Amino acid sequence: MTRNGIFFTLGAILIAALPMTAASSFPGHRNRRQPLPVPLKLPPGLVQVLPIDKAESYMGDAVRIPDCPKNEDNPFGVCGNTLFGGLGLWNSHLTGRVVIKFYPPVNEISHFELTQPNNLKGDDVVLRTPQLYAFGATSNVVLDTFNEASSGDLNLRTGEVTNIKFNVIFFNIWYYALGLVNPKLKPPSFTFPGIYGMADIVFEQRPDGLLDFTFYGSTFLPLGNNIEGDPVRLPMPFCGPLLQCGSIQVPGMSLHPHLRLSSKPAPKDPPCGVTCFDVPYNSVIEMTLNARYSSIGDDFFLNIPALGESGPLLPSAIGRSQMQGRVQLQFGDQNGDYVPVAINAMPPGGLLAPPPEFPIRGISLGWVGHDEKLQFPRFTYDVKEVAITDDPFDVPLGEFNVKTGKFVGDLLWRTFWTQDLLTAILEQNLGRILPESFLLAGPAVIQKGVNNQIAFRFDGTEYRPFETFNFPLPDFKNTGGAFRSGPGSFLTPFFKAQAVMPTDTPTALMTGSASNVRSSFGETFSYTYSIPCDATGKSFSFEYTNTATGKRGGTFKMDGLASVSCFNSLTSQLRPGNYDSVAFAGFGSWSKDDDPHIATVQISTAPNAPYVSIQIDATLSNVNLKPAEIPVP
Repeated sequence: MTRNGIFFTLGAILIAALPMTAASSFPGHRNRRQPLPVPLKLPPGLVQVLPIDKAESYMGDAVRIPDCPKNEDNPFGVCGNTLFGGLGLWNSHLTGRVVIKFYPPVNEISHFELTQPNNLKGDDVVLRTPQLYAFGATSNVVLDTFNEASSGDLNLRTGEVTNIKFNVIFFNIWYYALGLVNPKLKPPSFTFPGIYGMADIVFEQRPDGLLDFTFYGSTFLPLGNNIEGDPVRLPMPFCGPLLQCGSIQVPGMSLHPHLRLSSKPAPKDPPCGVTCFDVPYNSVIEMTLNARYSSIGDDFFLNIPALGESGPLLPSAIGRSQMQGRVQLQFGDQNGDYVPVAINAMPPGGLLAPPPEFPIRGISLGWVGHDEKLQFPRFTYDVKEVAITDDPFDVPLGEFNVKTGKFVGDLLWRTFWTQDLLTAILEQNLGRILPESFLLAGPAVIQKGVNNQIAFRFDGTEYRPFETFNFPLPDFKNTGGAFRSGPGSFLTPFFKAQAVMPTDTPTALMTGSASNVRSSFGETFSYTYSIPCDATGKSFSFEYTNTATGKRGGTFKMDGLASVSCFNSLTSQLRPGNYDSVAFAGFGSWSKDDDPHIATVQISTAPNAPYVSIQIDATLSNVNLKPAEIPVP
């Protein structure tokens, strides 16, 4: 692999997102700074006591158990040597009451404090990894801290909550055992967002004059490779009557506690029925991203007259790149109708390259996108070298309802993005933009479809203000010039994913060709392919020609097949073993040099969803037929 392209770019810059309103902000599906139709009214007497809904409320953790003894891998434990096959997952649903005390508003902003004086109690569950490790997370309790109540500031006109500091103590037998095998560990209270995490509270008016609330918070607690000189240890499930447990050294272990509380009744979602997914508890599955339905992008609401007109409901431009990759889902232990799920974005199957060296250790390549045109009314931008990766410190986690096929509440999936426009924005706003991942949230489902194929679907978005920030000229190299964004400017990044895993036995041979096709980037290309879905011992072929001038143009001929995945669109009616889509990767030659190269390809022949994506070394040459409208995953 050459040093040109996405791998060098990712290793050379600090991947960063756009500015947050505050560290505790959470992605909203609308601009929370806009006034509500009717302002919120505080409860009579400014105090309310509300029960939380058990189905919508839970505490949990995702414990990363690595062996990272080197000092350079700590305190965050970012080496890749994870033990027991994955994270230690558990969630426990909660019952109890919360008390919220509001203070008289000042300029329509009311400070509030939240407590749970009788504690919140959770079900007994099991902290479990995919391999070998299981420990009872029993006697679950959420308690108030002894010296500081949870608090925030509510804007009654917009519903926006700022300055959130949510302080609680998590207790269960596993945490207690962790303290016993690490006697120098001083268990802290959990603060959301804490040193690195997020926190959000949404208030909604009720007919009885009270305010329903929903809270979600997560944080990151690295233990490093020692605690005051003693090695970090993990309690093993071999204990005496007084919880004298055996233990092993686990340098680099980290906790990812999370908490969701809601006073709103759970939605009355219908049972998933025949589409219910048979959950493989305590295991990991790998799914192929359906690139036609998977994209990242942004609605640019920029008050910059030089770019063209926009309005509160009309973006001045919409940027989007379809993505190739895979999704890994790790399922925890069953807890009634629920199971915790950890999610991981992975590069396309067969895409082999030396791992990049990132300024932030622990970040690795995820999905890879396509070069595209970003069209404003008066200017066009070439956006290149698009990729994303998961935030390794705030792990994407959800609570899946096996009876409805849906996740509880919105799934939060934090990702770092990179492309050359973002790099230029960083340079134009040096010191004003924080290196923080995008916080995308939205509904997610797992369902069973044609021939029992499994599909994971996610549709996330968020809101980010962009007032007073500089937006680059189309010539990104001109760092001395930029457009200044005016009042009301904001962005709404979006993140859509559809990943599938067939469960039938493949028998199909996927073949096809096309000549002089024009890509969404404006390049003309041709291709021909013959790929067996069951590739073992079978012949194959793939050839691609791009007529563009410069390094992007050339011909690739595949010599070796590295990966094949055949699958169906969600509306397919093909018989078992037959498919309308294929994703494959292979090694071969590029006409411009004598070096080996790799192609990652995805082609859909679905009558209502045709699509072609071809990438040579991810960014050396890449084309796709991006759908004109944004597909709903």
